[in-house]
Amino acid sequence: MSIPDSKIKKYPLLPFSQLVYDATRWTPQIYRFHHTERIKDGAKDRERWREAIRKALQNHPVFLARIDWRGRQYAAEPKGILCGKYHCFSFRTDGADLLMDVQMSRVLGDGKSIEVLREDIVRAYAGKALEPDDYWGYLDYVEQQKQTQHYQTSRDWLIREFADESVPVHPTPDKCLWSILPPKAGLCKADYTDLHLKINQLSETEFLSMDGLFSLCAALAIAEYCGTDAAALTWAYEGRERPEEQRVFGSLHRDIPLKINHQSPITNNQLDLIRQARNQIRSGIAHSDYPYTLTPPYNKRWDYAVNVLRVPEIENNPKYAYALLDIEIHETADNLSLWFRYSATHYKQESIHRFAALVRKYAEWLVE
Repeated sequence: MSIPDSKIKKYPLLPFSQLVYDATRWTPQIYRFHHTERIKDGAKDRERWREAIRKALQNHPVFLARIDWRGRQYAAEPKGILCGKYHCFSFRTDGADLLMDVQMSRVLGDGKSIEVLREDIVRAYAGKALEPDDYWGYLDYVEQQKQTQHYQTSRDWLIREFADESVPVHPTPDKCLWSILPPKAGLCKADYTDLHLKINQLSETEFLSMDGLFSLCAALAIAEYCGTDAAALTWAYEGRERPEEQRVFGSLHRDIPLKINHQSPITNNQLDLIRQARNQIRSGIAHSDYPYTLTPPYNKRWDYAVNVLRVPEIENNPKYAYALLDIEIHETADNLSLWFRYSATHYKQESIHRFAALVRKYAEWLVE
């Protein structure tokens, strides 16, 4: 017997999931990544890998969820766990190797979620127990937080701190933001391997994460590019402060605004700017329960802000630009690079190269 619709508990989508869900109404493939995972000598264990993926997906309630016409999510019986409206896992062989083709929408989860799922697939393949994912409990917690005084206080603080629209949140585009042109994507890569050790050392001594350091560099670069004494942007915070959130597959990350004020990069002290960035990051995290940058009417401005983020290596190169300018941190044990993903509709290649050079200049200056 089916449960009446009125009896099913439904939840609002998480902020970033809502953003992507709204965008898919007009562009179904937006924020949807495609990746092929090669499993060496895996063809002989094809069914074992399929079963491992099935168990891993069943462990995460978001893959069993449905979204109604109002954009509210609820638990439902799956019609087929390997493929759904927002994800699909399929298999093929290449000689002795097994190729796993993955398609997944950002409606479902963030970069950290992908790491969690990959770990669960490997554990399931090895026959090990999986840690539970209390996704619905997390959504209950989010809704409870919205009723607290802290949530209201955070909203007021964020509005007060970031209300000044004269502060730029991106380098000045070469073409108007509202140009009716195809959203073409561009990519500029900058190697930072030579600064990797120094950046890690600065992070340890000054308690400023690599994400924070590059956010500071980008904000200083925006200010110089635009000829202002202040600039702002957003950075992607992984969230997951509570132990029970560590294994949740969902869009738990938060785009947190950061603003840097300075008079002159020549006279400013590096440590003063690092201290300012550190305080901004700590304050931003403390008030991040309220999704300021994704909430109307503030999102009209912040949708176009530079965003500094880490991405899982399975991300692909998008054909279309979904944001004005994202700065991705790509780090391995031996390499460090920044990828500037930009809208080639709005920026010339030489403009992004100029901006990337400013980011590099400030990175070198801050680590010395």
